[in-house]
Amino acid sequence: MRLRRSPLRPLALVLMALVLSGCSDFVVVHPTPTPEPVPSLPPIGFNHRYGNNPVAAADGLAFERSLYSSFVFWEVGLRADPQLAGFVDRTDHNAVVQARAKTTTILVSIATERLITIQGMLALPGDDAQKQYCIGIIDHFRSVGYTNITKASVLVFFTEQDEHAGLEWTAAGGYTYKVYDNDLRGNSIRPGPKVSPLPSPG
Repeated sequence: MRLRRSPLRPLALVLMALVLSGCSDFVVVHPTPTPEPVPSLPPIGFNHRYGNNPVAAADGLAFERSLYSSFVFWEVGLRADPQLAGFVDRTDHNAVVQARAKTTTILVSIATERLITIQGMLALPGDDAQKQYCIGIIDHFRSVGYTNITKASVLVFFTEQDEHAGLEWTAAGGYTYKVYDNDLRGNSIRPGPKVSPLPSPG
């Protein structure tokens, strides 16, 4: 059986060749998709050494600098809770004020390896004077806007190993202060009679 050749086939091939030759300069362009808008966030970078949110970190650093200016060499860290209250744009004054006011709990850690500061703390006349010194630290943070706290703590470290003392405060129970290292009695670090006590931190 002999197949008949379609008379239209050569014509179709010619037309296809013409179409392809005319497309030699044709470029397929893939349009770049328009990106979805990204919501802007406030600057939240902060140094975790000084605090657990941007506001607390700034306040912890400011307090440390104020102590250093008086030649009292404490390293300061401030934990403020609820933590998310302080994740605000620190250039927004009202937001910072509100962040401090929303804080209900603070924990302040002070630590030093400087002998002059250790001896100055131990030169305070008795544990009650040390307690008042730590109360002054809490009062400092109240004075900068942490006015609605219901619980506060101060941890005092001499070097990285020795937790010297701790102060606890609650609205219901008041202040309690406990020394953990017996004020380093019997240790060569104990200050002599000519060492000046630390000035009030407030």
